[in-house]
Amino acid sequence: MTTTAEPTADALRAALVDALTADGSLADPAWQRAFRDVPRHLFVPYFYRQGPDGRQQRISGDDPEHAAGWLRAVYANRPLVTHLIGGNAASSSTQPSLMAAMLQALGDDVDGPVKEIGTGTGYNAALLAHRYGSDRVVTVDVDPDVTAEARRRLDSTPYRPTVVTADGATFTDAGGPFGAIIATCGLDHVPTTWLQALAGGGVIVAPLGAGVVRAEKTGTTEAGGRFLPTGAYFIPLRTVGGSGVIRRPALPTVGARPSELGPDVVVDEHFRFLVSIALGPLGWNYDLNDGRRVGACLWDGAGSIAELRPDGSVAEAGPRLLWSELEAAHRLYAANGRPARERYGFSITSSGQRVWLDRPDGPYWPLNPGC
Repeated sequence: MTTTAEPTADALRAALVDALTADGSLADPAWQRAFRDVPRHLFVPYFYRQGPDGRQQRISGDDPEHAAGWLRAVYANRPLVTHLIGGNAASSSTQPSLMAAMLQALGDDVDGPVKEIGTGTGYNAALLAHRYGSDRVVTVDVDPDVTAEARRRLDSTPYRPTVVTADGATFTDAGGPFGAIIATCGLDHVPTTWLQALAGGGVIVAPLGAGVVRAEKTGTTEAGGRFLPTGAYFIPLRTVGGSGVIRRPALPTVGARPSELGPDVVVDEHFRFLVSIALGPLGWNYDLNDGRRVGACLWDGAGSIAELRPDGSVAEAGPRLLWSELEAAHRLYAANGRPARERYGFSITSSGQRVWLDRPDGPYWPLNPGC
């Protein structure tokens, strides 16, 4: 009996790069070379996925039962959870097409060192080191277990960026000013320390809400730019001792009313982006019945929660009326032609940060002023 040989890591990596190049995700030849040369599987020796019992299952290249599936998953265009805290995702390897979009957004003329916030597996830092040189890359992560593993993996490759264990929002002693700062963790505002660490004309590429913003520094306390078309759902930036998880409070028990919106709003990507900016960080889930969405739930990290029930009624509890805020945001969204992410821009000034629609003097949403 003949068996078909499993493809090698080199073959799978080449196929991934070819696919990303063909669909336009990876257009820059320099970044194409980086993705071809840097082996993702060395940085993702295992990942976690939800098993049939709902628990997280570890899929490892060292496990003969899962080795072939592990390697195929590593070289698929998908994100992979690589670190858990209390059973919740705390670090991951980003989807390669999203990595490519963010890396290419840095531009061709980065002048000075590059700082990465969110080391994760070390794979993105290795790609940066391939493109810019190891001596020009600093990568920062708050979790000592994460940075220790990243250092060990990087040591098995030719790439030697500086790996620092520190709070990425506040750490400043890392050899700036930087020509670029790129973040691989979710934000609800850009920490002011990042702007201070950036050289004049330098760029920040970072997940903000459910999108990715590219902002250029234009003055000591000023920066501005626009959002990329791509969506982005990153694990939030963690501080020392934090898990980044938005804990869900108890469901509301009273006060149901008719809802203006149905459960499908939770899968409208463009609306979800606006919600991530206008309402801030939220937890979401939805209920299915025979594959059809029949209910939804959203909550913040301060005790507010809203539940859309299968009968079309909604109940809210806590300091904020979250579903009412959601309905107000949807009315604005519909009135402005259901805007996609690239219609939004971002500004930092001495008076604060804001996201705006179409132009700086259009509808806008103020953000946390920074830390």
